[in-house]
Amino acid sequence: MSWWGRKLEDRERWALDPLVGLGPLRFGMDSDEVEAALGGARDGHSQVAADGGCWVRYQDIGVTGIYGPGMILLGVAIDAMEGPLVRLREVELIARVPSQARTEIGHLARREDVAVRVNWSGDPEIAGWGVSMGTALEYGISSEGYPERKDG
Repeated sequence: MSWWGRKLEDRERWALDPLVGLGPLRFGMDSDEVEAALGGARDGHSQVAADGGCWVRYQDIGVTGIYGPGMILLGVAIDAMEGPLVRLREVELIARVPSQARTEIGHLARREDVAVRVNWSGDPEIAGWGVSMGTALEYGISSEGYPERKDG
């Protein structure tokens, strides 16, 4: 079952524990432990990298597991349209206006004396927490009738 179209209040809420885990997942789990933690969810879409790492998409819950050699969980990517809502301390990271999320994550990082840099997509990346955000750009039509980038 896809979460597409569910109200925000109906989506699961996961907490991010920097460098430790996200929701029911813990970094360092093997793929069988991840599947068990996700209630057996797996749809088989995966990609294998030359170094032996792998990405596995758990479509039903909007989560992608990023594995290193030996199928050890190294990272998690959340689909903002289908996946759980993610919170880091008091900052909601999913289903937000991008500029607001960037501002709040920057304030939190400065308060905790953690360096923030910008990743390849222009979004915040906090290596000290193992966090790299990514937003899908929203486009619309300006009042003059031209395509324009929006903040949504």
